[in-house]
Amino acid sequence: MTAATAADLVVRAGTVHTMDPAAPRATGLAVRQGKIVALAGRRSGRDVLDAFVGPDTTVLEDPDFVVLPAFVDTHNHLMLAGRNILGVPVSQARDIAAFIELIRERAARTPTGQWIVTGADWHELRLAERRMPTAEELDRATVVHPVLAMRGGHNAVLNSAGLRLAGIGPDTPDLPGGFIARDAAGRPTGWVQDTALELAQKVLPPLPAELLTEGLAQASAAYAAHGLGTVRDPAVTPQEWHTLVQAQAAGRLSVRSHAMIFSTPAAIKAAGSMDAYIDGLEAQGIRPGAGAGRLRLWGLKLVLDGGVEAAALEQPYADRPGFRGELMWDSEELAQALATAVRRGWPTGTHAFGDRAVALMLDVARTVGKQTGPLPPGMLVIEHGGLMGDRIADAAELGVHITVQQALLDGLGEALVASWGADRTADLFPLRKLVDAGAWISAGTDHPIGPLDPLRGVYGMVTRRTSAGVLGAGHAISREEAFRLYTSAGAQLLGDGATGTLVPGAPADLVVYPADPLTCEPDQLLSLSPIFTAVSGQLVHRSA
Repeated sequence: MTAATAADLVVRAGTVHTMDPAAPRATGLAVRQGKIVALAGRRSGRDVLDAFVGPDTTVLEDPDFVVLPAFVDTHNHLMLAGRNILGVPVSQARDIAAFIELIRERAARTPTGQWIVTGADWHELRLAERRMPTAEELDRATVVHPVLAMRGGHNAVLNSAGLRLAGIGPDTPDLPGGFIARDAAGRPTGWVQDTALELAQKVLPPLPAELLTEGLAQASAAYAAHGLGTVRDPAVTPQEWHTLVQAQAAGRLSVRSHAMIFSTPAAIKAAGSMDAYIDGLEAQGIRPGAGAGRLRLWGLKLVLDGGVEAAALEQPYADRPGFRGELMWDSEELAQALATAVRRGWPTGTHAFGDRAVALMLDVARTVGKQTGPLPPGMLVIEHGGLMGDRIADAAELGVHITVQQALLDGLGEALVASWGADRTADLFPLRKLVDAGAWISAGTDHPIGPLDPLRGVYGMVTRRTSAGVLGAGHAISREEAFRLYTSAGAQLLGDGATGTLVPGAPADLVVYPADPLTCEPDQLLSLSPIFTAVSGQLVHRSA
């Protein structure tokens, strides 16, 4: 065996699940220069792999090892997770007093006037009071710092200083596509949503690149520890893209990231048109396919409706009679923007969570196809597609990709039931119908809004168990179907050489478990952790 033909990595295992229907199982594999060069069958495994072992080959061997392709999460906020690590960890609080105390502790070591931002992975239903704090309560932590208590990607609470800097006061009008909570006298109480939140985000200084890179490094290492090899990040600003480029160049990313530039109607309007907006991005070297190593620019991200509290629904909310959610685009403007993106070769993912938003998005996709000609696969993507209503057949016919996140139903089940009612919540993510209809879907978590662990996501997809009980049992799919949605289906959307399989010629992105996630007891999925994760054959996680 010469150095030129020796493998860099050889894995000998009890089972390798290749996710290749033609040869679904093997017992080992060899990796050279980031790609799989050989698979070993059950009969001739050792002999085949012995031929690839050289003096510098790393060999991982255990008959109990079970190997799968590393997970591909097609809707996961790596950038937000990186910022979360740097923010105040208010998710640790179990009541508002503790929430305030954590912010007070951060304020004590923060220069006066500097913004204090929390992590976004908290929810008021986990607090004893089961409500958000108010600006007045945040003022008890500090009045000399503006505070932004982010909650998920659509909501936040500001203290009084934050409200002032955002220009939000009693005379601030309600914004289309947004919400400003007010008291009986019309004074803002701190809670802002969607387009109202953008007022605060506009005045929030960007994090220093070095600090954000450290957050990204820690977050991506945690991703690798959960078996993730690739994420598609749907909310990255142009400035954050440049930080990602620096992080990749410095070798700080443990997983592959396909970033999407978060693009609001206000930003596109400020540029003058979608063409001008794209011109501005491309002038910065930001275009689909840009990047190197573990980083790629995927395309654009638009938001059509809100989340739990403001998704556009056909029927009124259970807890807000007469309210049917918010739409942030009208159909004509959205069709024009998407048609421009298609003509310019920019894939675009559009957040559509409620059934009214999903229906509008599918109608717009049909219109865009008539204007531009047949849509290239993956050019238009529906992010979430939570409530599909009676439009599943349309989605399958149009070939519009849908990223689904069972983890949202898991993490936000109680909040969804309170806002939408149990029956409507149970119809979220109708995976059985989508798979049977031949719709093109892939799986993700929407982390940090949903739980990160992909095995927990698989568990939810096959059991429909959530924090609010079993919801929509008839929408469950098989474990093999769930794993395919988390691997090869996501890779098909991303392209760029990804396959989500373990076959010769495929990138050597793999995860090794001590038991078989495809055959273990369902409850074991909640405690099973990777022993190793590799990206391009390089070990990015090794359990202690």
